[in-house]
Amino acid sequence: MRIPLAAAAVIIALAAPARADSTVVASIKPLHSLVAGVMKGVDTPELLIPGTTSPHTFSLKPSDARKLEQARVVFWIGPGLETALEHPLETLAADATVETLMNAPGLTQRKFDGDHDHGHDDSEKDDHAEDAHAGHHHGPQDPHIWLDPDNARAMITAIAGTLSDVMPEHARAFEANAAHLTAELDRLKTEVSAILEPVWFKPFLTFHDSLGHFAARFGLAAGEAISLNPEIKPGAKRIAELRREVVEDGFACAFIEPQFDPSIARVIVEGSGVRIATLDPLGSTIDAGPELYSSLIREIATTLRDCMSG
Repeated sequence: MRIPLAAAAVIIALAAPARADSTVVASIKPLHSLVAGVMKGVDTPELLIPGTTSPHTFSLKPSDARKLEQARVVFWIGPGLETALEHPLETLAADATVETLMNAPGLTQRKFDGDHDHGHDDSEKDDHAEDAHAGHHHGPQDPHIWLDPDNARAMITAIAGTLSDVMPEHARAFEANAAHLTAELDRLKTEVSAILEPVWFKPFLTFHDSLGHFAARFGLAAGEAISLNPEIKPGAKRIAELRREVVEDGFACAFIEPQFDPSIARVIVEGSGVRIATLDPLGSTIDAGPELYSSLIREIATTLRDCMSG
């Protein structure tokens, strides 16, 4: 049974032990990996949202609330991704330093493609309007910023700066780790570009618009998303439109995500010959830790190449 958030906050405030001075929390696995890399040799950050759970639909448990209440520093992408964390960060983590990586200096921002709304029936448009009014939506900017290694570089710089401000006694270690990580990112970009070279021109279908930053960084053909918002299922008109597009535009592959129901994607590509593969932007099957980020980007590239090359 879930304890209401307000009640959980009261219980934690009365019963939780004093906050550990070095407690650092990161919201999702890719971000946790970058934070863990910067903190290597100093401490290990806590992971809040497991990779098997979508940050779009994450529900805070009492144990999660305890992590936030005890945190000294919290790193998250922002309300466009981890929507349910916005209020808890203001209350449970009120005494912590909260770093919103969506605002990291030097970050390359990307707007969602408004064309993805074409073909939605009226009921879908109503759902989108209602969803936007409630605040449960991506917003105009694509929050999947970690899928661009150049954005990861900007995030690492911001992470190291924040940690150094909060724990100045470890600033030199954070700076050295950040320099090592950014050098690894340069090598990773070169490797991934070579992996994708045979298929960069082939269009593909994704469950929702999560690969835009990755595709833009590595020069891939523009992908098409089934839905802009993973919480809203596409209507019949949108599904019919996509069924035509995958054939007419020569889509090579459709990518599903383990955090979401794949049945709609299967309906769209049924009978078209388009292959289906699982592509996970959160790295749910990769062990959490400093090595996850490079493994995740490499795995995405390999999955794209293998599926689209047939």
